[in-house]
Amino acid sequence: MQFALTHLRSAAVVLGLALLGCSAASANGDVAAGKTVSQTCAACHGADGNSAMPTFPSIAGQSASYLAEQLHAFRDGKRVNAIMGPQAKNLTDAQIADVAAYYAAQTRTVKAPATTDSIPGAHLWKFGGHGNAIAACAACHGPQGEGNQPAGFPALRGLTPQYVIESLMAYRNDQRKTEHASIMVSIASKLTDDDMKDVAQHIATFH
Repeated sequence: MQFALTHLRSAAVVLGLALLGCSAASANGDVAAGKTVSQTCAACHGADGNSAMPTFPSIAGQSASYLAEQLHAFRDGKRVNAIMGPQAKNLTDAQIADVAAYYAAQTRTVKAPATTDSIPGAHLWKFGGHGNAIAACAACHGPQGEGNQPAGFPALRGLTPQYVIESLMAYRNDQRKTEHASIMVSIASKLTDDDMKDVAQHIATFH
């Protein structure tokens, strides 16, 4: 476990350094302009980035650098999604920076956290599992899923089990080709279907 945690922390440092350029670019986004761009996003993600539908993630408060990276990946076909691909296709770099800045400036709310936890999921989150193969999720995503913006690790609190499971399966199947997806591809490849359900249920309890 110590080796796995050390490896993940080292990766976080490297990833954080790699994202400095991206973060700087996203910091130039205009929040007011991004609100205008976001009007086409509101139907799925909510006007303030807090989605009311389980199939679409809440993106309020997510780091601008992470959001920009995902939008570039959707636009360039590195991350394939039947809805997001066409939505991102015609976005300019400036529009991506603007809408990323807008959603990053919003506050994420968890309207109905789950009351039933998963003990195996809580263990995976806090301590990892499968020997030293899987590091604790909290090492990168924070004790309560708040994420780590400087390192580029996204916030997960407020995401539904359905979306978390779909995302983990996409990583396991190597269907996300974003620049910094390799860490999650490696982790998800070691997770069983039950592991994914358990950790998704635990994430759903975060306030």
